[in-house]
Amino acid sequence: MITLATIKILKAYNDPDHQVLSVYLGEDTKQSPMGEFLLSQFHSLLHSYADKDSRSHFDADIKRITSYLSDYTPKARSLIFFTAGEKLWQVIELEFSLPARLSVNASPEISPIIDALLKYSMYLVLLVDREKVRMFTVEQGELVDHSDYVGGYVPHHAKTTGQEPNQAGDTIFRHNETLLTRHIALVAKAVAEFTKAKDVHFIIIGGHAEIFKKVAASLPPRLRSKIVDSFVTEINIPLNEILLESKAIAARVGS
Repeated sequence: MITLATIKILKAYNDPDHQVLSVYLGEDTKQSPMGEFLLSQFHSLLHSYADKDSRSHFDADIKRITSYLSDYTPKARSLIFFTAGEKLWQVIELEFSLPARLSVNASPEISPIIDALLKYSMYLVLLVDREKVRMFTVEQGELVDHSDYVGGYVPHHAKTTGQEPNQAGDTIFRHNETLLTRHIALVAKAVAEFTKAKDVHFIIIGGHAEIFKKVAASLPPRLRSKIVDSFVTEINIPLNEILLESKAIAARVGS
Protein backbone atom coordinates (compact mmCIF):
# COMPACT_ATOMS: atom_id res chain seq x y z
CA MET A 1 0.00 0.00 0.00
CA ILE A 2 1.19 3.53 -0.75
CA THR A 3 -0.04 6.62 1.07
CA LEU A 4 -0.55 10.13 -0.28
CA ALA A 5 2.22 11.31 2.02
CA THR A 6 4.66 8.90 0.36
CA ILE A 7 3.53 10.00 -3.11
CA LYS A 8 4.18 13.63 -2.17
CA ILE A 9 7.67 12.78 -0.87
CA LEU A 10 8.53 10.93 -4.06
CA LYS A 11 7.10 13.60 -6.34
CA ALA A 12 9.07 16.29 -4.51
CA TYR A 13 12.43 14.54 -4.90
CA ASN A 14 14.54 15.85 -7.78
CA ASP A 15 18.31 15.84 -7.38
CA PRO A 16 20.59 15.37 -10.40
CA ASP A 17 23.57 15.10 -8.06
CA HIS A 18 21.99 12.21 -6.12
CA GLN A 19 20.10 10.19 -8.69
CA VAL A 20 17.48 7.59 -7.84
CA LEU A 21 17.54 3.91 -8.61
CA SER A 22 13.91 2.92 -9.27
CA VAL A 23 13.21 -0.82 -9.26
CA TYR A 24 9.88 -2.52 -9.96
CA LEU A 25 9.68 -6.22 -9.16
CA GLY A 26 6.81 -8.70 -9.32
CA GLU A 27 4.95 -11.25 -11.34
CA ASP A 28 1.58 -11.16 -13.08
CA THR A 29 0.04 -13.98 -11.07
CA LYS A 30 -2.67 -14.19 -8.41
CA GLN A 31 -0.15 -15.14 -5.73
CA SER A 32 2.65 -13.03 -4.26
CA PRO A 33 6.02 -13.92 -5.79
CA MET A 34 8.67 -15.50 -3.59
CA GLY A 35 11.77 -13.64 -2.44
CA GLU A 36 14.05 -15.92 -4.47
CA PHE A 37 12.16 -15.08 -7.65
CA LEU A 38 12.30 -11.33 -6.91
CA LEU A 39 16.02 -11.49 -6.15
CA SER A 40 16.71 -13.26 -9.45
CA GLN A 41 14.49 -10.76 -11.28
CA PHE A 42 16.32 -7.85 -9.66
CA HIS A 43 19.78 -9.03 -10.75
CA SER A 44 18.47 -9.73 -14.24
CA LEU A 45 17.18 -6.16 -14.47
CA LEU A 46 20.50 -4.81 -13.22
CA HIS A 47 22.45 -6.57 -15.96
CA SER A 48 19.92 -5.58 -18.63
CA TYR A 49 19.32 -1.92 -17.78
CA ALA A 50 22.21 -0.67 -15.58
CA ASP A 51 25.67 -0.19 -17.04
CA LYS A 52 28.88 -0.92 -15.17
CA ASP A 53 29.25 2.66 -13.91
CA SER A 54 25.67 2.72 -12.58
CA ARG A 55 26.13 -0.61 -10.83
CA SER A 56 29.29 0.71 -9.22
CA HIS A 57 27.65 3.99 -8.19
CA PHE A 58 24.66 2.23 -6.63
CA ASP A 59 26.69 -0.60 -5.08
CA ALA A 60 25.51 0.15 -1.52
CA ASP A 61 21.88 0.51 -2.69
CA ILE A 62 22.07 -2.76 -4.61
CA LYS A 63 23.40 -4.55 -1.51
CA ARG A 64 20.61 -3.04 0.58
CA ILE A 65 17.93 -4.22 -1.84
CA THR A 66 19.56 -7.66 -2.07
CA SER A 67 19.57 -7.95 1.72
CA TYR A 68 15.91 -6.89 1.87
CA LEU A 69 14.90 -9.49 -0.71
CA SER A 70 16.89 -12.24 0.98
CA ASP A 71 14.67 -11.94 4.06
CA TYR A 72 11.46 -11.00 2.23
CA THR A 73 8.19 -12.69 3.17
CA PRO A 74 5.77 -12.72 0.19
CA LYS A 75 2.76 -10.48 0.80
CA ALA A 76 2.31 -8.34 -2.32
CA ARG A 77 2.16 -8.79 -6.07
CA SER A 78 4.46 -5.83 -6.76
CA LEU A 79 7.49 -4.75 -4.74
CA ILE A 80 9.03 -1.39 -5.61
CA PHE A 81 12.23 0.29 -4.42
CA PHE A 82 13.30 3.93 -4.70
CA THR A 83 16.79 4.45 -3.36
CA ALA A 84 19.47 7.15 -3.51
CA GLY A 85 21.98 6.38 -0.78
CA GLU A 86 21.27 8.33 2.39
CA LYS A 87 19.03 10.74 0.48
CA LEU A 88 16.14 8.37 -0.21
CA TRP A 89 14.90 4.91 0.69
CA GLN A 90 11.30 3.90 0.02
CA VAL A 91 9.92 0.39 -0.28
CA ILE A 92 6.36 0.05 -1.59
CA GLU A 93 4.17 -3.04 -1.75
CA LEU A 94 1.12 -3.09 -4.02
CA GLU A 95 -1.68 -5.62 -4.25
CA PHE A 96 -1.76 -5.40 -8.06
CA SER A 97 0.88 -6.38 -10.58
CA LEU A 98 3.09 -3.88 -12.41
CA PRO A 99 5.63 -4.68 -15.13
CA ALA A 100 9.20 -5.25 -13.92
CA ARG A 101 11.51 -2.34 -14.71
CA LEU A 102 14.65 -0.55 -13.56
CA SER A 103 15.75 3.02 -14.22
CA VAL A 104 18.15 5.70 -13.01
CA ASN A 105 16.94 9.30 -12.98
CA ALA A 106 17.09 12.53 -11.00
CA SER A 107 13.55 11.78 -9.78
CA PRO A 108 11.83 8.55 -8.74
CA GLU A 109 9.95 6.92 -11.60
CA ILE A 110 6.49 6.92 -10.03
CA SER A 111 4.30 7.28 -13.13
CA PRO A 112 3.53 3.51 -13.32
CA ILE A 113 2.26 3.65 -9.73
CA ILE A 114 0.15 6.74 -10.34
CA ASP A 115 -1.37 5.27 -13.49
CA ALA A 116 -2.19 2.02 -11.67
CA LEU A 117 -3.70 3.81 -8.68
CA LEU A 118 -5.99 5.82 -10.93
CA LYS A 119 -7.01 2.62 -12.69
CA TYR A 120 -7.46 0.30 -9.72
CA SER A 121 -7.79 2.24 -6.47
CA MET A 122 -11.04 3.38 -4.98
CA TYR A 123 -11.60 7.06 -4.25
CA LEU A 124 -14.46 8.97 -2.67
CA VAL A 125 -16.36 11.97 -4.02
CA LEU A 126 -18.30 14.08 -1.50
CA LEU A 127 -20.82 16.63 -2.73
CA VAL A 128 -21.97 18.86 0.13
CA ASP A 129 -24.24 21.86 0.48
CA ARG A 130 -26.30 23.33 3.33
CA GLU A 131 -28.99 20.69 2.99
CA LYS A 132 -27.41 17.32 2.24
CA VAL A 133 -24.38 15.29 1.22
CA ARG A 134 -24.03 12.92 -1.72
CA MET A 135 -21.29 10.28 -1.46
CA PHE A 136 -19.85 8.29 -4.36
CA THR A 137 -17.05 5.78 -4.60
CA VAL A 138 -15.20 5.43 -7.89
CA GLU A 139 -13.13 2.37 -8.71
CA GLN A 140 -11.47 1.38 -11.98
CA GLY A 141 -13.03 4.44 -13.58
CA GLU A 142 -16.61 3.55 -12.66
CA LEU A 143 -19.07 4.74 -10.02
CA VAL A 144 -19.51 1.66 -7.84
CA ASP A 145 -21.51 2.88 -4.85
CA HIS A 146 -23.36 5.98 -3.73
CA SER A 147 -25.50 7.26 -0.91
CA ASP A 148 -27.43 10.48 -0.18
CA TYR A 149 -27.89 11.90 3.30
CA VAL A 150 -30.18 14.83 4.15
CA GLY A 151 -29.03 16.56 7.30
CA GLY A 152 -31.50 19.42 7.36
CA TYR A 153 -31.82 22.76 5.63
CA VAL A 154 -29.45 25.52 6.80
CA PRO A 155 -30.53 28.94 5.45
CA HIS A 156 -28.15 31.69 4.43
CA HIS A 157 -30.55 34.30 5.83
CA ALA A 158 -33.72 34.28 7.87
CA LYS A 159 -36.54 36.77 8.27
CA THR A 160 -36.29 39.22 11.14
CA THR A 161 -38.89 39.18 13.90
CA GLY A 162 -39.18 42.78 14.97
CA GLN A 163 -35.78 43.00 16.67
CA GLU A 164 -33.37 45.86 16.07
CA PRO A 165 -31.45 45.25 12.78
CA ASN A 166 -28.02 44.61 14.34
CA GLN A 167 -29.43 42.50 17.12
CA ALA A 168 -31.60 40.56 14.70
CA GLY A 169 -28.67 40.02 12.33
CA ASP A 170 -26.43 38.69 15.10
CA THR A 171 -29.14 36.37 16.37
CA ILE A 172 -29.85 35.05 12.90
CA PHE A 173 -26.16 34.56 12.19
CA ARG A 174 -25.56 32.63 15.41
CA HIS A 175 -28.66 30.52 14.81
CA ASN A 176 -27.59 29.67 11.26
CA GLU A 177 -24.05 28.87 12.39
CA THR A 178 -25.43 26.52 15.03
CA LEU A 179 -27.55 24.80 12.39
CA LEU A 180 -24.59 24.58 10.02
CA THR A 181 -22.30 23.13 12.70
CA ARG A 182 -24.92 20.51 13.54
CA HIS A 183 -25.48 19.73 9.85
CA ILE A 184 -21.74 19.30 9.16
CA ALA A 185 -21.33 17.06 12.22
CA LEU A 186 -24.12 14.83 10.88
CA VAL A 187 -22.50 14.87 7.44
CA ALA A 188 -19.18 13.74 8.94
CA LYS A 189 -20.93 10.92 10.78
CA ALA A 190 -22.67 9.81 7.58
CA VAL A 191 -19.39 9.87 5.63
CA ALA A 192 -17.59 7.86 8.32
CA GLU A 193 -20.37 5.27 8.26
CA PHE A 194 -20.39 5.10 4.45
CA THR A 195 -16.62 4.56 4.26
CA LYS A 196 -15.93 2.36 7.30
CA ALA A 197 -15.70 -0.85 5.25
CA LYS A 198 -14.24 0.76 2.12
CA ASP A 199 -10.56 1.02 1.16
CA VAL A 200 -10.68 4.66 0.05
CA HIS A 201 -7.35 5.89 -1.32
CA PHE A 202 -8.17 9.60 -1.64
CA ILE A 203 -11.09 12.02 -1.37
CA ILE A 204 -12.43 14.83 -3.57
CA ILE A 205 -14.91 17.34 -2.13
CA GLY A 206 -17.44 19.15 -4.32
CA GLY A 207 -20.37 21.47 -3.71
CA HIS A 208 -20.49 24.91 -2.07
CA ALA A 209 -17.01 26.36 -1.49
CA GLU A 210 -18.03 28.26 1.66
CA ILE A 211 -18.25 25.03 3.67
CA PHE A 212 -15.35 23.00 2.24
CA LYS A 213 -13.00 23.83 5.13
CA LYS A 214 -15.66 23.13 7.76
CA VAL A 215 -16.49 19.78 6.19
CA ALA A 216 -12.82 18.80 5.92
CA ALA A 217 -12.16 19.76 9.55
CA SER A 218 -15.13 17.70 10.75
CA LEU A 219 -14.02 14.43 9.15
CA PRO A 220 -12.13 11.79 11.16
CA PRO A 221 -8.32 12.10 10.80
CA ARG A 222 -8.14 8.89 8.73
CA LEU A 223 -10.35 10.57 6.10
CA ARG A 224 -9.23 14.19 6.49
CA SER A 225 -5.66 13.28 5.54
CA LYS A 226 -6.88 11.77 2.25
CA ILE A 227 -8.49 14.94 0.82
CA VAL A 228 -6.60 15.93 -2.33
CA ASP A 229 -8.77 18.55 -4.07
CA SER A 230 -12.18 20.22 -4.33
CA PHE A 231 -14.47 21.68 -6.97
CA VAL A 232 -17.45 24.04 -6.89
CA THR A 233 -20.74 22.68 -8.18
CA GLU A 234 -24.40 22.29 -7.45
CA ILE A 235 -24.74 18.89 -5.88
CA ASN A 236 -27.78 17.68 -7.83
CA ILE A 237 -25.82 17.28 -11.06
CA PRO A 238 -26.16 14.10 -13.17
CA LEU A 239 -24.01 11.11 -12.27
CA ASN A 240 -22.06 11.22 -15.53
CA GLU A 241 -21.02 14.82 -14.82
CA ILE A 242 -19.85 13.87 -11.33
CA LEU A 243 -17.79 11.04 -12.79
CA LEU A 244 -16.19 13.20 -15.50
CA GLU A 245 -15.30 15.99 -13.08
CA SER A 246 -13.88 13.63 -10.47
CA LYS A 247 -11.82 11.71 -13.05
CA ALA A 248 -10.31 14.97 -14.32
CA ILE A 249 -9.29 15.89 -10.78
CA ALA A 250 -8.01 12.38 -10.05
CA ALA A 251 -5.79 12.60 -13.12
CA ARG A 252 -4.25 15.82 -11.75
CA VAL A 253 -3.38 14.04 -8.49
CA GLY A 254 -0.64 12.19 -10.32
CA SER A 255 0.48 14.99 -12.62
